[in-house]
This record gives sequence, structure tokens and C-alpha cells, in this order.
Amino acid sequence: MDYRFAERKDTALILEFIKSLAEYEKLSDEVVATPETLEEWIFDRQKAEVIFALEDGVEVGFALFFHNFSTFLGRAGLYLEDLFVKPAYRGKGYGKGLLATLAKIALERGCGRLEWVCLDWNK
Repeated sequence: MDYRFAERKDTALILEFIKSLAEYEKLSDEVVATPETLEEWIFDRQKAEVIFALEDGVEVGFALFFHNFSTFLGRAGLYLEDLFVKPAYRGKGYGKGLLATLAKIALERGCGRLEWVCLDWNK
């Protein structure tokens, strides 16, 4: 399994994954993000990052995350906002691989923790 950071040219692909996640969560009508807003906030302002899971060079999953800060630890952490694997690729370890990759990034950056929240109905 391969993983890579998103680049500016991936903005439309990031939006595709966001829309797929929203559809899965039955929240499609709440997506107002555009390629322009994603490009501004992810790449220009650098407020979030995205990694992709790849199978044979094709993006099959994504994780969008950003830094937060723990006052008790006195250092930054990573917060996983979204993780989504396309249905045809589930059960192959891509979700676990994305989490492991984020944990590695957190350790490399000296983060105090990695946090996320999962919907209680999500299996």
C-alpha cells in the first residue's frame, strides 16, 4: 500500500472524496466547499493537509487532517477530520493504513497526540 500527500493539482479529487463521504453520511446537501475554497484553505493558507491511499497508483482513500494544540501537553497534535475509503476498496486495510500513516506523521512532527471522532453508527 502506498500513501502520498495531496498537491494543489488534486483539489478537484479532494472535493470528490469529500462529496463521497457526505453521500455516505447522508449529508450531501451540507457540502458547500468548492475547488476554490479548498485550494485557498488547504494550499494557500495551509490550514489542513490531505493524504491519499493508493492502489496501483489510483487514489482509493483519503484522510484530511490539521494541527490542533494541547495546552496541557504544551504542544501540537493532529486532528483527523475526515477519513474515507471508496466502497470497492474497503476491508483491504486502507483505513488502518491511513491511520498508521497519520500516527507516523504525528510522531515525526513531535505531536503530543492524534485525535479523531467516529460516528457511532459507522462500522
